[in-house]
Amino acid sequence: MLQDTILAALLTAGDTYVSGEQLAREAGVSRTAVWKAIEKLGQDGCEIEAVRNRGYRLTHMPARFCMKYTEQLTEGCRIPWQVQHYREVDSTNRMAKELAAQGAPEGLVLVADRQTAGRGRLGRHFHAPEGGLYMSFLLRPTLPISDMMAVTACMAAAVHCALKEFGITTQIKWVNDLYLNGRKLCGILSEGSFNAELLQMEYLVIGIGINLVPDPYLPEELRPIVTDLTTETGSAPHRSVLTAAILRHAEEMIDGIGAHTFLPVYTAHSCTLGHRVQVRAQRGECTALAVGFTEDAGLIVQHPDGKREVIRAGSAVIVG
Repeated sequence: MLQDTILAALLTAGDTYVSGEQLAREAGVSRTAVWKAIEKLGQDGCEIEAVRNRGYRLTHMPARFCMKYTEQLTEGCRIPWQVQHYREVDSTNRMAKELAAQGAPEGLVLVADRQTAGRGRLGRHFHAPEGGLYMSFLLRPTLPISDMMAVTACMAAAVHCALKEFGITTQIKWVNDLYLNGRKLCGILSEGSFNAELLQMEYLVIGIGINLVPDPYLPEELRPIVTDLTTETGSAPHRSVLTAAILRHAEEMIDGIGAHTFLPVYTAHSCTLGHRVQVRAQRGECTALAVGFTEDAGLIVQHPDGKREVIRAGSAVIVG
């Protein structure tokens, strides 16, 4: 889309003016088409300064997502990330799985301003109003099944590292949530398709939802346990830039999953370890002390009688 291309060029230029001629040449359109695109960007809330004989300069950009700019910020990646942006979808994960089943290549990224039917782990509803970062991306890794157990934890470490680039230090709650100052900031959902004949994954879809701004319609029961970056830090990274950072770290972490390179980050910033947790697993419910992680991110708990057990499925609620 022309507006996206023009916006990416202005973002890349920073405080430098870009001439209409240069924008037209880079976009392969006329200067009149550039002027019309800039006018439309202004209607969308972008403030663009135009100076005769100098060109255009972006002075303010709202939360508008820019696909082209995100792709430019990931140009050095091994995975050829291809970004698609939508105003509203039911679920980016559902869409990504559908496209994956149709043969979409690794590197597909779907970003939505709003989700109407977002989902979390164990079939839970994920509240996803306008203003957050909601993204899903497609991987086709050639990994042994033993490494698949660690994918969600690996992605949690990647999002933690991405937010760290902006001075934000989160805590990771086993297995898929990121917390900030004691409240939930981010959820991650990993889904895929397994080929039983070949004993390998056909594809993986990673869904990530991050609360960036306050939600005035947040359900009352979620207010004590959910937060957002603007409330906690006063501002939030632009979605285009944050998305690129997540994709870069996700690639790095998934490439090192066999060597468990995610584990030191995951362990050092865990808010689960050292606490008593109520574990919901296939064997039923129990309360135990979280004492460590296995290499594939299984939660090691110690029961009151001193016996230890590894939990690899279900959830863990911190109770003390």
